[in-house]
Amino acid sequence: MYPNTISSAAARAFYDRLGGRHDNAEWYEGRAKRRGLALLDLKPAHRILNLGSGTGKEHRLIQTAVGPLGMAVGVDLAPVMLALAQKRTGAPLIRADARRMPLIDGVFDRVYSTYLLDLLPLDDLPIVLNQIRHVLRPGGRAVLVSLTEGETALSRAVISAWKLAFQVDPILCGGCRPLELAPLAVAAGFTVITREFVAQAGMPSEVIVLEA
Repeated sequence: MYPNTISSAAARAFYDRLGGRHDNAEWYEGRAKRRGLALLDLKPAHRILNLGSGTGKEHRLIQTAVGPLGMAVGVDLAPVMLALAQKRTGAPLIRADARRMPLIDGVFDRVYSTYLLDLLPLDDLPIVLNQIRHVLRPGGRAVLVSLTEGETALSRAVISAWKLAFQVDPILCGGCRPLELAPLAVAAGFTVITREFVAQAGMPSEVIVLEA
């Protein structure tokens, strides 16, 4: 469906150039990210992986929630994003590809990932979902946020325009396109606890909660 999805190298270069301006995406991502954080149901001493930690804005909130007895680890592929997150949080950060994470199975209570899977080629999504499932402890929770198809007249119009821009050049959309993650998650062995549709400025996102 999206044959011109951008490569990992192109995505890394784009987000390195974008740098701190990535926080400006809050105008259409912020509401879904905040809802995802709430659905993580974080507790003190939880161990959490933030996959695609970006500039570290949400990671700082995660650190506060899990407290000094918890562990908040960020993973990102873009060096500039990691540098920004390190400056903002001082947290342990790993530069790695989501498809090949150097992490031990069953370590984390929670995985949080926003607007990362909608950047990756469709064929790679089962690989990443399996990586997420393996790093979670049994019964652990993953909360994933991505662009999705519209469910209202406005959101359908906005995402249609977005998809047209993507077909012209994916980099115009930061490489991201709408997904429907629940069927992929079930195929990867997750139980879908809930899926919520969140729209902001007409841009449709989905927030799904998965149990390993």
